[in-house]
Amino acid sequence: MALPQIDVQTFDINISSLGKKFKFRPFLVKEEKLLVMAAESSDKGDMIGAVQQIVTNCSLGKIDGEKLPIFDLQKVFLEIRSMSVSNVIPLISKCGECGVENDVVFNLDDVKIKKSKGHSNQVKVSDNMIIEMNYPKVKDIEMLLGDDIEKIYDVTADCIKTIYHDDEVIEFQESPLEERLDFIEGFSVKHFAAIRNFYETMPTLLHTIDFKCKACKKDNTVVIDGYENFFV
Repeated sequence: MALPQIDVQTFDINISSLGKKFKFRPFLVKEEKLLVMAAESSDKGDMIGAVQQIVTNCSLGKIDGEKLPIFDLQKVFLEIRSMSVSNVIPLISKCGECGVENDVVFNLDDVKIKKSKGHSNQVKVSDNMIIEMNYPKVKDIEMLLGDDIEKIYDVTADCIKTIYHDDEVIEFQESPLEERLDFIEGFSVKHFAAIRNFYETMPTLLHTIDFKCKACKKDNTVVIDGYENFFV
């Protein structure tokens, strides 16, 4: 006789970059195991991989966590974590003045995606050309932060979605990689600066927690912008 399946609730999560909501389920024991293993490794790559896998698993097959931009990946993970475990994560933070450890509460409901004023995924590079961009995948973020311009070109070759040139609409990803790279290398420095501004003003998931030290009464601010605080 087959064992019964345990029903789990589902809930809607909005994915900002896609502009729509999808149904997700909570963590199961197998996802909890992924979290424990990632936390024990303390490796950023393992943590990101675990988050991507969990988002994929909990999306009921609708979302590939590896393809989400980093701000959506983090926000979706936090919402799943909130529904699966708790919306509150207890943290310990040292006072910047006296070094005393303080108990701090990280409320996941307070976390918002922050968008820069004027940011758009449609980049005007000239009077007759607009380029529509996709957000870079998580694995590409470090290449954008470095000084290797060739890697930045490679990421851009994957991020340009559509070119609107006069009355022409060109689906960029349908062109061979070599042609895409040639197109990018043909930009002027000013034109490519507009592309880099798109990367630099992308939405982010940053959260600050203000607390007063219990010992010296000094005001402190904790900035949470990494995965290490999500695995508690």
